Amino acid sequence: MKILKYKKISGLHIVCKKCNKLIENSQDTYKGCKHPLERQKYKAIIKHDGSRKTRDLKALNYDDAIEELVEFKKELSNPIKFISNIPKKESKHELLNDCILLFSDWLENVDVPFFEQKVRTKEYIRDTVGYVCKLKTYLENTGHKTDKMTIYQVDKTIVNKYFEELYQKSKSIATYNHNIRALKGFYKFLIATKGYDLINPLQYAKLKNEAPNPINVDDNDFYKIMNCLTEENSIQIYKNGVRKNRYRPYIKEAFELIAYSGMRITEAISIKYSDIILTKSGEIDYVIGVDYKYEKAHNHDKSKPKKIVPIPYSPELEDLLKRLDYMNHLGEDRYLIGADENISRESMAKQLSHSFGFYRNKAGITSPIGLKHLRKSFLTKIETQTGLVESLGYQKTKSVIQNNYLVKPEVARAVKGKGFRLFNPDVI
Repeated sequence: MKILKYKKISGLHIVCKKCNKLIENSQDTYKGCKHPLERQKYKAIIKHDGSRKTRDLKALNYDDAIEELVEFKKELSNPIKFISNIPKKESKHELLNDCILLFSDWLENVDVPFFEQKVRTKEYIRDTVGYVCKLKTYLENTGHKTDKMTIYQVDKTIVNKYFEELYQKSKSIATYNHNIRALKGFYKFLIATKGYDLINPLQYAKLKNEAPNPINVDDNDFYKIMNCLTEENSIQIYKNGVRKNRYRPYIKEAFELIAYSGMRITEAISIKYSDIILTKSGEIDYVIGVDYKYEKAHNHDKSKPKKIVPIPYSPELEDLLKRLDYMNHLGEDRYLIGADENISRESMAKQLSHSFGFYRNKAGITSPIGLKHLRKSFLTKIETQTGLVESLGYQKTKSVIQNNYLVKPEVARAVKGKGFRLFNPDVI
Protein backbone atom coordinates (compact mmCIF):
# COMPACT_ATOMS: atom_id res chain seq x y z
CA MET A 1 0.00 0.00 0.00
CA LYS A 2 1.47 3.36 -1.06
CA ILE A 3 0.65 6.42 1.06
CA LEU A 4 1.64 10.07 1.18
CA LYS A 5 4.38 10.94 3.65
CA TYR A 6 2.86 11.40 7.10
CA LYS A 7 3.92 12.24 10.64
CA LYS A 8 1.30 12.62 13.32
CA ILE A 9 0.38 16.26 13.95
CA SER A 10 -2.83 17.71 15.31
CA GLY A 11 -5.33 18.55 12.62
CA LEU A 12 -3.53 16.93 9.68
CA HIS A 13 -4.96 13.83 8.02
CA ILE A 14 -4.76 11.91 4.74
CA VAL A 15 -8.02 11.23 2.95
CA CYS A 16 -8.73 9.05 -0.07
CA LYS A 17 -10.91 11.18 -2.34
CA LYS A 18 -12.21 8.09 -4.09
CA CYS A 19 -13.93 6.61 -1.02
CA ASN A 20 -13.63 9.58 1.42
CA LYS A 21 -11.92 7.47 4.09
CA LEU A 22 -9.16 8.78 6.36
CA ILE A 23 -6.25 6.45 5.76
CA GLU A 24 -3.26 7.78 7.71
CA ASN A 25 -3.72 5.11 10.42
CA SER A 26 -5.26 2.24 8.47
CA GLN A 27 -4.92 1.58 4.76
CA ASP A 28 -7.26 -1.44 4.64
CA THR A 29 -9.40 -1.74 1.54
CA TYR A 30 -12.74 0.06 2.03
CA LYS A 31 -15.77 -0.68 -0.16
CA GLY A 32 -13.45 -2.19 -2.74
CA CYS A 33 -11.24 0.92 -2.85
CA LYS A 34 -7.47 0.35 -2.62
CA HIS A 35 -6.78 4.06 -2.07
CA PRO A 36 -4.61 4.84 -5.13
CA LEU A 37 -1.85 7.34 -4.43
CA GLU A 38 -3.18 9.73 -7.04
CA ARG A 39 -6.50 10.03 -5.16
CA GLN A 40 -4.87 10.69 -1.78
CA LYS A 41 -4.97 14.24 -0.41
CA TYR A 42 -3.87 15.96 2.75
CA LYS A 43 -6.83 17.23 4.73
CA ALA A 44 -7.08 19.69 7.64
CA ILE A 45 -9.70 18.89 10.29
CA ILE A 46 -9.83 21.47 13.08
CA LYS A 47 -12.19 21.88 16.06
CA HIS A 48 -13.04 25.58 16.31
CA ASP A 49 -15.68 27.29 18.50
CA GLY A 50 -17.47 24.00 19.07
CA SER A 51 -17.70 23.11 15.41
CA ARG A 52 -15.66 21.01 13.02
CA LYS A 53 -13.85 22.90 10.27
CA THR A 54 -12.28 21.06 7.32
CA ARG A 55 -10.28 21.91 4.24
CA ASP A 56 -8.80 19.81 1.46
CA LEU A 57 -5.21 20.95 1.13
CA LYS A 58 -3.65 21.51 -2.26
CA ALA A 59 -0.17 20.38 -1.25
CA LEU A 60 1.14 16.94 -2.16
CA ASN A 61 4.35 17.45 -0.22
CA TYR A 62 4.31 16.96 3.57
CA ASP A 63 6.16 20.18 4.41
CA ASP A 64 3.89 22.23 2.15
CA ALA A 65 0.86 20.59 3.74
CA ILE A 66 2.06 21.71 7.19
CA GLU A 67 2.32 25.28 5.93
CA GLU A 68 -1.24 25.14 4.56
CA LEU A 69 -2.46 23.67 7.85
CA VAL A 70 -0.88 26.52 9.83
CA GLU A 71 -2.34 29.06 7.40
CA PHE A 72 -5.80 27.47 7.81
CA LYS A 73 -5.54 27.69 11.61
CA LYS A 74 -4.60 31.38 11.34
CA GLU A 75 -7.62 32.05 9.13
CA LEU A 76 -9.91 30.40 11.67
CA SER A 77 -8.47 32.43 14.53
CA ASN A 78 -8.86 35.69 12.56
CA PRO A 79 -12.44 37.05 12.71
CA ILE A 80 -11.93 38.81 9.39
CA LYS A 81 -12.29 36.43 6.45
CA PHE A 82 -10.02 37.01 3.49
CA ILE A 83 -11.14 35.94 0.04
CA SER A 84 -8.48 35.33 -2.56
CA ASN A 85 -9.33 36.02 -6.18
CA ILE A 86 -6.49 33.82 -7.37
CA PRO A 87 -7.59 30.18 -7.42
CA LYS A 88 -4.94 27.68 -6.43
CA LYS A 89 -4.08 25.22 -9.15
CA GLU A 90 -4.24 21.52 -8.48
CA SER A 91 -0.63 20.39 -8.33
CA LYS A 92 0.92 17.16 -9.60
CA HIS A 93 3.24 14.85 -7.74
CA GLU A 94 6.70 16.14 -8.56
CA LEU A 95 8.99 14.04 -6.35
CA LEU A 96 10.73 11.18 -8.14
CA ASN A 97 9.64 8.74 -5.42
CA ASP A 98 5.99 9.73 -5.79
CA CYS A 99 6.14 9.45 -9.59
CA ILE A 100 7.49 5.90 -9.29
CA LEU A 101 4.63 5.02 -6.93
CA LEU A 102 2.12 6.51 -9.39
CA PHE A 103 3.62 4.41 -12.18
CA SER A 104 3.37 1.28 -10.04
CA ASP A 105 -0.31 2.01 -9.31
CA TRP A 106 -0.99 2.49 -13.01
CA LEU A 107 0.67 -0.80 -13.92
CA GLU A 108 -1.57 -2.50 -11.36
CA ASN A 109 -4.65 -0.81 -12.92
CA VAL A 110 -5.39 1.04 -9.68
CA ASP A 111 -8.01 3.71 -10.48
CA VAL A 112 -7.47 3.19 -14.22
CA PRO A 113 -10.64 3.40 -16.37
CA PHE A 114 -11.88 -0.03 -17.41
CA PHE A 115 -11.36 0.53 -21.14
CA GLU A 116 -7.75 1.59 -20.51
CA GLN A 117 -6.83 -1.33 -18.25
CA LYS A 118 -4.25 -3.86 -19.37
CA VAL A 119 -3.62 -7.22 -17.79
CA ARG A 120 -0.04 -7.55 -16.56
CA THR A 121 1.55 -10.32 -14.55
CA LYS A 122 2.87 -9.68 -11.04
CA GLU A 123 6.33 -10.63 -12.29
CA TYR A 124 6.16 -8.07 -15.11
CA ILE A 125 5.07 -5.29 -12.74
CA ARG A 126 7.74 -6.25 -10.19
CA ASP A 127 10.51 -6.30 -12.80
CA THR A 128 9.42 -3.10 -14.56
CA VAL A 129 9.21 -1.07 -11.34
CA GLY A 130 12.48 -2.68 -10.26
CA TYR A 131 14.25 -1.40 -13.38
CA VAL A 132 12.96 2.14 -12.72
CA CYS A 133 14.12 1.89 -9.11
CA LYS A 134 17.61 1.00 -10.35
CA LEU A 135 17.85 4.55 -11.71
CA LYS A 136 16.88 5.83 -8.28
CA THR A 137 19.58 3.66 -6.66
CA TYR A 138 22.14 5.02 -9.12
CA LEU A 139 21.17 8.58 -8.20
CA GLU A 140 21.56 7.82 -4.49
CA ASN A 141 24.96 6.23 -5.07
CA THR A 142 26.13 9.31 -6.97
CA GLY A 143 25.22 11.70 -4.16
CA HIS A 144 21.70 12.81 -5.06
CA LYS A 145 19.06 13.08 -2.33
CA THR A 146 16.21 11.23 -4.01
CA ASP A 147 13.77 11.90 -1.16
CA LYS A 148 13.73 15.57 -2.22
CA MET A 149 14.59 15.18 -5.90
CA THR A 150 11.86 16.08 -8.39
CA ILE A 151 11.21 14.28 -11.66
CA TYR A 152 12.15 17.51 -13.47
CA GLN A 153 15.69 17.32 -12.05
CA VAL A 154 16.28 13.88 -13.61
CA ASP A 155 17.42 15.30 -16.93
CA LYS A 156 18.89 13.81 -20.07
CA THR A 157 22.48 14.25 -18.85
CA ILE A 158 21.86 12.21 -15.71
CA VAL A 159 19.99 9.47 -17.55
CA ASN A 160 22.70 9.30 -20.22
CA LYS A 161 25.43 8.80 -17.60
CA TYR A 162 23.34 6.11 -15.94
CA PHE A 163 22.99 4.11 -19.15
CA GLU A 164 26.66 4.58 -20.04
CA GLU A 165 27.61 2.99 -16.73
CA LEU A 166 24.93 0.31 -17.05
CA TYR A 167 26.14 -0.66 -20.52
CA GLN A 168 29.70 -1.08 -19.29
CA LYS A 169 28.71 -3.14 -16.25
CA SER A 170 25.88 -5.21 -17.71
CA LYS A 171 26.97 -8.61 -18.99
CA SER A 172 23.67 -9.15 -20.76
CA ILE A 173 22.38 -7.08 -23.69
CA ALA A 174 18.87 -8.26 -22.80
CA THR A 175 19.17 -6.77 -19.29
CA TYR A 176 20.31 -3.46 -20.79
CA ASN A 177 17.32 -3.47 -23.16
CA HIS A 178 14.89 -4.28 -20.34
CA ASN A 179 16.12 -1.19 -18.48
CA ILE A 180 15.68 0.96 -21.60
CA ARG A 181 12.11 -0.30 -22.15
CA ALA A 182 11.12 0.21 -18.50
CA LEU A 183 12.43 3.80 -18.34
CA LYS A 184 10.84 4.61 -21.71
CA GLY A 185 7.52 3.31 -20.43
CA PHE A 186 7.90 5.29 -17.19
CA TYR A 187 8.42 8.60 -18.99
CA LYS A 188 5.74 7.84 -21.56
CA PHE A 189 3.29 7.27 -18.68
CA LEU A 190 4.16 10.61 -17.06
CA ILE A 191 4.05 12.61 -20.31
CA ALA A 192 1.28 10.98 -22.34
CA THR A 193 -0.98 9.60 -19.61
CA LYS A 194 -0.51 12.12 -16.80
CA GLY A 195 0.31 15.24 -18.81
CA TYR A 196 3.62 16.16 -17.19
CA ASP A 197 5.53 18.90 -18.99
CA LEU A 198 8.65 16.81 -19.51
CA ILE A 199 11.02 15.94 -22.31
CA ASN A 200 11.50 12.19 -22.50
CA PRO A 201 15.28 11.70 -22.08
CA LEU A 202 14.97 8.27 -23.70
CA GLN A 203 12.91 9.39 -26.68
CA TYR A 204 15.64 8.46 -29.16
CA ALA A 205 17.30 5.69 -27.16
CA LYS A 206 17.89 2.58 -29.27
CA LEU A 207 17.84 -1.02 -28.15
CA LYS A 208 20.90 -3.16 -28.67
CA ASN A 209 20.62 -6.06 -31.08
CA GLU A 210 20.29 -9.09 -28.83
CA ALA A 211 20.84 -11.89 -31.33
CA PRO A 212 22.37 -10.87 -34.67
CA ASN A 213 23.39 -14.50 -35.23
CA PRO A 214 20.85 -16.95 -33.79
CA ILE A 215 22.25 -20.30 -32.66
CA ASN A 216 20.54 -23.67 -32.51
CA VAL A 217 20.99 -27.05 -30.90
CA ASP A 218 23.05 -29.31 -33.14
CA ASP A 219 21.54 -32.77 -33.75
CA ASN A 220 24.56 -34.53 -32.24
CA ASP A 221 24.56 -32.24 -29.21
CA PHE A 222 20.87 -32.92 -28.63
CA TYR A 223 21.40 -36.68 -28.56
CA LYS A 224 24.43 -36.28 -26.29
CA ILE A 225 22.27 -34.41 -23.81
CA MET A 226 19.46 -36.97 -24.08
CA ASN A 227 21.92 -39.78 -23.32
CA CYS A 228 22.96 -37.99 -20.11
CA LEU A 229 19.42 -37.91 -18.71
CA THR A 230 19.83 -40.47 -15.96
CA GLU A 231 18.92 -40.32 -12.29
CA GLU A 232 22.52 -41.06 -11.35
CA ASN A 233 24.96 -38.16 -11.00
CA SER A 234 22.22 -35.56 -11.40
CA ILE A 235 23.01 -33.45 -8.34
CA GLN A 236 24.12 -29.90 -9.11
CA ILE A 237 26.29 -28.32 -6.42
CA TYR A 238 26.44 -24.52 -6.34
CA LYS A 239 29.38 -22.45 -5.14
CA ASN A 240 27.60 -21.77 -1.83
CA GLY A 241 27.20 -25.49 -1.20
CA VAL A 242 23.51 -25.74 -2.11
CA ARG A 243 22.67 -29.06 -3.77
CA LYS A 244 19.83 -29.52 -6.27
CA ASN A 245 18.63 -32.66 -7.98
CA ARG A 246 18.14 -31.79 -11.63
CA TYR A 247 16.52 -35.09 -12.62
CA ARG A 248 12.75 -35.50 -12.96
CA PRO A 249 10.86 -38.59 -14.16
CA TYR A 250 9.32 -36.61 -17.01
CA ILE A 251 12.44 -34.69 -18.08
CA LYS A 252 13.31 -36.79 -21.17
CA GLU A 253 9.81 -36.60 -22.64
CA ALA A 254 9.65 -32.86 -21.84
CA PHE A 255 12.87 -32.12 -23.72
CA GLU A 256 11.63 -34.18 -26.66
CA LEU A 257 8.23 -32.49 -26.79
CA ILE A 258 9.89 -29.06 -26.83
CA ALA A 259 12.24 -30.21 -29.61
CA TYR A 260 9.54 -31.89 -31.73
CA SER A 261 6.82 -29.24 -31.34
CA GLY A 262 8.82 -26.03 -31.85
CA MET A 263 6.74 -24.30 -29.18
CA ARG A 264 8.11 -22.17 -26.37
CA ILE A 265 8.93 -24.10 -23.20
CA THR A 266 5.75 -23.27 -21.25
CA GLU A 267 3.60 -23.68 -24.37
CA ALA A 268 5.03 -27.14 -25.13
CA ILE A 269 4.56 -28.57 -21.62
CA SER A 270 1.00 -27.15 -21.56
CA ILE A 271 -0.10 -29.37 -24.48
CA LYS A 272 -2.80 -31.85 -23.47
CA TYR A 273 -4.04 -35.16 -24.86
CA SER A 274 -7.16 -33.33 -26.04
CA ASP A 275 -4.94 -31.27 -28.34
CA ILE A 276 -4.02 -34.28 -30.49
CA ILE A 277 -5.99 -34.25 -33.75
CA LEU A 278 -6.45 -37.46 -35.76
CA THR A 279 -7.34 -38.03 -39.39
CA LYS A 280 -10.49 -39.91 -40.39
CA SER A 281 -8.40 -43.05 -40.60
CA GLY A 282 -7.23 -42.64 -37.01
CA GLU A 283 -3.68 -41.46 -37.72
CA ILE A 284 -2.08 -38.39 -36.15
CA ASP A 285 -2.94 -35.35 -38.26
CA TYR A 286 -1.41 -32.55 -36.16
CA VAL A 287 -1.25 -31.30 -32.57
CA ILE A 288 -2.71 -28.01 -31.37
CA GLY A 289 -0.43 -25.55 -29.59
CA VAL A 290 -1.36 -22.14 -28.19
CA ASP A 291 0.78 -19.02 -28.67
CA TYR A 292 0.80 -17.77 -25.06
CA LYS A 293 3.01 -14.79 -25.87
CA TYR A 294 0.46 -13.53 -28.39
CA GLU A 295 -2.38 -14.22 -25.95
CA LYS A 296 -0.83 -12.10 -23.21
CA ALA A 297 -0.14 -9.21 -25.56
CA HIS A 298 -3.29 -9.17 -27.70
CA ASN A 299 -5.97 -11.28 -26.02
CA HIS A 300 -5.52 -10.66 -22.31
CA ASP A 301 -9.27 -10.23 -21.77
CA LYS A 302 -10.05 -13.54 -23.56
CA SER A 303 -12.49 -11.72 -25.83
CA LYS A 304 -11.17 -13.44 -28.97
CA PRO A 305 -10.52 -17.08 -29.86
CA LYS A 306 -7.10 -18.35 -28.83
CA LYS A 307 -4.32 -18.10 -31.37
CA ILE A 308 -3.53 -21.72 -32.14
CA VAL A 309 -0.44 -23.10 -33.82
CA PRO A 310 -0.94 -26.39 -35.68
CA ILE A 311 2.15 -28.44 -34.83
CA PRO A 312 2.98 -30.56 -37.89
CA TYR A 313 3.37 -34.32 -37.80
CA SER A 314 6.83 -35.85 -37.68
CA PRO A 315 7.92 -39.46 -37.06
CA GLU A 316 9.74 -38.31 -33.91
CA LEU A 317 6.59 -36.65 -32.56
CA GLU A 318 4.49 -39.75 -33.30
CA ASP A 319 7.02 -42.00 -31.52
CA LEU A 320 6.94 -39.71 -28.46
CA LEU A 321 3.13 -39.67 -28.33
CA LYS A 322 3.05 -43.45 -28.53
CA ARG A 323 5.41 -43.69 -25.56
CA LEU A 324 3.08 -41.31 -23.73
CA ASP A 325 0.23 -43.77 -24.47
CA TYR A 326 -1.84 -41.18 -26.30
CA MET A 327 -4.41 -43.63 -27.64
CA ASN A 328 -5.59 -44.54 -24.13
CA HIS A 329 -5.84 -40.88 -23.09
CA LEU A 330 -7.12 -39.37 -26.32
CA GLY A 331 -9.44 -36.40 -25.71
CA GLU A 332 -8.59 -36.10 -22.03
CA ASP A 333 -8.04 -32.71 -20.42
CA ARG A 334 -4.68 -33.92 -19.13
CA TYR A 335 -1.15 -32.65 -19.71
CA LEU A 336 1.19 -34.79 -21.79
CA ILE A 337 4.06 -33.90 -19.45
CA GLY A 338 3.96 -34.26 -15.67
CA ALA A 339 0.20 -34.43 -15.40
CA ASP A 340 0.30 -35.59 -11.79
CA GLU A 341 2.96 -33.14 -10.63
CA ASN A 342 1.93 -30.51 -8.08
CA ILE A 343 3.72 -27.65 -9.81
CA SER A 344 2.67 -24.79 -12.08
CA ARG A 345 3.59 -24.91 -15.75
CA GLU A 346 5.65 -21.71 -15.33
CA SER A 347 7.67 -23.19 -12.46
CA MET A 348 8.13 -26.44 -14.39
CA ALA A 349 9.44 -24.47 -17.38
CA LYS A 350 12.08 -22.75 -15.23
CA GLN A 351 13.01 -26.07 -13.67
CA LEU A 352 13.45 -27.70 -17.07
CA SER A 353 15.50 -24.77 -18.38
CA HIS A 354 17.97 -25.05 -15.47
CA SER A 355 18.13 -28.83 -15.89
CA PHE A 356 18.94 -28.51 -19.59
CA GLY A 357 21.92 -26.30 -18.78
CA PHE A 358 23.12 -28.79 -16.18
CA TYR A 359 22.95 -31.78 -18.53
CA ARG A 360 24.50 -29.75 -21.35
CA ASN A 361 27.55 -29.18 -19.17
CA LYS A 362 27.48 -32.80 -18.06
CA ALA A 363 27.62 -33.86 -21.72
CA GLY A 364 30.73 -31.74 -22.21
CA ILE A 365 29.10 -29.31 -24.63
CA THR A 366 30.75 -25.88 -24.59
CA SER A 367 28.29 -24.10 -26.90
CA PRO A 368 26.05 -21.70 -24.90
CA ILE A 369 22.84 -23.42 -26.01
CA GLY A 370 19.76 -23.44 -23.85
CA LEU A 371 16.42 -25.20 -23.89
CA LYS A 372 14.87 -22.27 -25.77
CA HIS A 373 17.24 -22.87 -28.69
CA LEU A 374 15.38 -26.07 -29.58
CA ARG A 375 12.68 -23.81 -31.00
CA LYS A 376 15.23 -22.20 -33.33
CA SER A 377 16.37 -25.65 -34.46
CA PHE A 378 12.80 -26.68 -35.21
CA LEU A 379 11.84 -23.54 -37.15
CA THR A 380 15.07 -23.65 -39.15
CA LYS A 381 14.38 -27.26 -40.17
CA ILE A 382 10.80 -26.43 -41.15
CA GLU A 383 11.96 -23.52 -43.31
CA THR A 384 14.84 -25.34 -45.03
CA GLN A 385 12.80 -28.49 -45.71
CA THR A 386 9.41 -27.01 -46.59
CA GLY A 387 9.64 -23.20 -46.77
CA LEU A 388 6.32 -23.00 -44.88
CA VAL A 389 7.50 -21.77 -41.47
CA GLU A 390 5.68 -18.43 -41.82
CA SER A 391 2.42 -20.08 -42.90
CA LEU A 392 2.31 -22.30 -39.80
CA GLY A 393 1.90 -19.24 -37.57
CA TYR A 394 4.76 -19.79 -35.13
CA GLN A 395 5.54 -16.09 -35.32
CA LYS A 396 3.50 -13.04 -36.28
CA THR A 397 5.73 -11.88 -39.13
CA LYS A 398 8.37 -13.37 -41.39
CA SER A 399 10.89 -10.70 -40.37
CA VAL A 400 10.78 -11.93 -36.77
CA ILE A 401 11.51 -15.46 -37.95
CA GLN A 402 14.28 -14.32 -40.28
CA ASN A 403 16.01 -12.11 -37.73
CA ASN A 404 15.61 -14.15 -34.56
CA TYR A 405 15.01 -17.81 -35.36
CA LEU A 406 16.53 -18.99 -38.63
CA VAL A 407 20.08 -20.22 -38.15
CA LYS A 408 21.84 -19.01 -41.27
CA PRO A 409 24.61 -21.67 -41.49
CA GLU A 410 21.90 -24.37 -41.45
CA VAL A 411 20.12 -22.59 -44.30
CA ALA A 412 23.40 -22.50 -46.26
CA ARG A 413 23.90 -26.25 -45.72
CA ALA A 414 20.34 -26.91 -46.91
CA VAL A 415 20.98 -24.89 -50.07
CA LYS A 416 24.11 -26.95 -50.70
CA GLY A 417 22.20 -30.18 -50.11
CA LYS A 418 19.68 -29.23 -52.79
CA GLY A 419 22.45 -29.12 -55.40
CA PHE A 420 22.60 -25.35 -55.77
CA ARG A 421 24.90 -23.93 -58.41
CA LEU A 422 25.23 -20.54 -60.10
CA PHE A 423 25.88 -21.46 -63.74
CA ASN A 424 24.89 -24.47 -65.75
CA PRO A 425 25.78 -23.78 -69.39
CA ASP A 426 24.96 -26.25 -72.14
CA VAL A 427 28.52 -26.12 -73.45
CA ILE A 428 31.69 -25.76 -71.42
